[in-house]
Amino acid sequence: MESISSNPLIMYIGIRRNLIVKNIKMKIKTTITDCYENARESLKQEKLDIARDWADYGIVKIAEARDEGMDVDDELDDVRIGLWLERFWYFLENNNLLLGQDEEFSFEY
Repeated sequence: MESISSNPLIMYIGIRRNLIVKNIKMKIKTTITDCYENARESLKQEKLDIARDWADYGIVKIAEARDEGMDVDDELDDVRIGLWLERFWYFLENNNLLLGQDEEFSFEY
C-alpha cells in the first residue's frame, strides 16, 4: 500500500490547492499605505531585503499612478504623491537600504 504523500491524486490536489491559494493572494489589491506599513514592519523584524522590496514596490505603484496622468500634488490614500515619494526614498536612505550605495563604480571609456 502506498503512502498518502506518494499518491499522485493526493499530490495533484495539494499542488492545485497551493496554486489556488497563490492566485487568490495575487488578486488582493495592495495600496500605497500597505506598502509603507509592510516595509516598516519588515524593517522591525530585521528583514531588510523584504523591507526594501516593499518600499520599491510602493515607488513602482506611484510611478504607475504618475504614468496614468496623476501629478505630485494629487493624492493616493489621502496623501500627496510627492509626500509618498519622500517617505519611501527617506525610508530607503535612512535605513541604508539603497542598492549600490556602498559599491564603488568605475567607468571605462
